[in-house]
Amino acid sequence: MSIYQNSYFIVPRRGNYSLFEGLNLKSFLEDDTLFEDDLFWDNLRLPIKEFESYLRKNFLEDASWSDDLKIYGNNETNCIKLIFENGFVNSVSFRVNFKTDYSKFLNKLIEFCERNNLLVVDNDLNILYLDYQVIVDNINSSKAFENYKKFTRPDGADL
Repeated sequence: MSIYQNSYFIVPRRGNYSLFEGLNLKSFLEDDTLFEDDLFWDNLRLPIKEFESYLRKNFLEDASWSDDLKIYGNNETNCIKLIFENGFVNSVSFRVNFKTDYSKFLNKLIEFCERNNLLVVDNDLNILYLDYQVIVDNINSSKAFENYKKFTRPDGADL
C-alpha cells in the first residue's frame, strides 16, 4: 500500500458474531498484531455471486494476480477486494487513494454495504457508521492520512 492510500475491512453484520456500529474489534486481534477478518466470514458460506452483480454494475473489474481474488475499481487508486475460497467469500476490504476524488467510489461502497448488511472497520478496528461524512472524517483523521500530509506539499504534490 502506498503512502497516499488507506485500507479498510468490510465484515458482515451477522454471522458468528453480532456486530454493530461503534463496536471495537481489538479483541479479535491474533497475537495482538494481526486482525483475522476471515473469522467473520467463515461460517456464513456466502457465495461470491451474491456480490458480483452489484459490483460489476457499479465498478470496473481490474486484473487480479490470483484466481481467488477479485478487484473492483482500480487497484492503483480506489478499489474493493474480495478474497474467496471455493466460491465463498473469505475476506472483503477496500482502499481509498487520497490523491483522487473518491466521493463517488465511497458513496457506491456505502450503498453496497447497506444492501448486503455489511460493516466498515477502520485500522483501529472500530466499526464505522455507514455514513459518508463519518467515513470521510475517519479517512481524514487516519494515521495514513497524517503521514501522507507530512510528505506532500499543500497542493498535493510530493515533497
